[in-house]
Amino acid sequence: SKQERGTPIDQKPEPIAVEPPSPPEEEDVTSPYPDLLEQAYNRQNRSRASSSSCDQEQQSALEERRQRNTDAVFVPDCAHGGFYKPVQCHPSTGYCWCVLVDTGRPIPGTSTRYEQPKCDGNARARPTKPKDHYRSRHLQGCPGAKKTEFLTSVLDALSTDMVHAVTDPASAGRMAEPDPSHTLEERVVHWYFSQLDKNGSGDIEKKEIKPFKRFLRKKSKPKKCVKKFVEYCDISNDKALSLQELMGCLGVTKEEGAKSGEDLPSSKLNPSRKQG
Repeated sequence: SKQERGTPIDQKPEPIAVEPPSPPEEEDVTSPYPDLLEQAYNRQNRSRASSSSCDQEQQSALEERRQRNTDAVFVPDCAHGGFYKPVQCHPSTGYCWCVLVDTGRPIPGTSTRYEQPKCDGNARARPTKPKDHYRSRHLQGCPGAKKTEFLTSVLDALSTDMVHAVTDPASAGRMAEPDPSHTLEERVVHWYFSQLDKNGSGDIEKKEIKPFKRFLRKKSKPKKCVKKFVEYCDISNDKALSLQELMGCLGVTKEEGAKSGEDLPSSKLNPSRKQG
């Protein structure tokens, strides 16, 4: 939906210009504007520290623009749920580029000037490393298909528990607001992790793991998979579980919309597609 020249636009005006004759390899149009992307990166890194979303970054950028009274400050375009729109533009320079929709990080080699780049609306950051390790990690006494069945039963039981907790009037005030960008499985793991992490240390320590073990023995099947599961989760071998480890060993990953099958966990939490 390209705007015709001279048509008024509701959003911020796009710079309209005669397209300069472009060299065949448009690989690095950004080079005259490294500071621009640098600026976007830097503010993101600052706001990322407090687990930012596009909306928060947009607010801080607008604030910065007001204070400095200049159009040079890049303000991101946001989609709903805290995500970034796949195409980001800096009107005062005429540059546009593609980003990862969950982090807003620019994708190298995608910038264009005075035209919209073609971007993948599902491009996301790769899941953090621990998740990759679990795919080939051996769970003693619990081979492939059984592991899938076991993880599915654990997540089903946890989902049920979370629904009960959410609908229980006694706990209403204590429930944290779920992140709208999370899948149901991610919400479940975040919720359960906060239940176990009584002292708020950010790790489930030895004493805090006990209720998790009881829960596994009671709610999940096959039973043989329960025995070594906590050790299987503890990839850093520090006798404590981080949120990343719990997400990883339960097979809950960010890559819901991934196109390449190899990035998906072998279970995909779908018992009908059992792996041998």
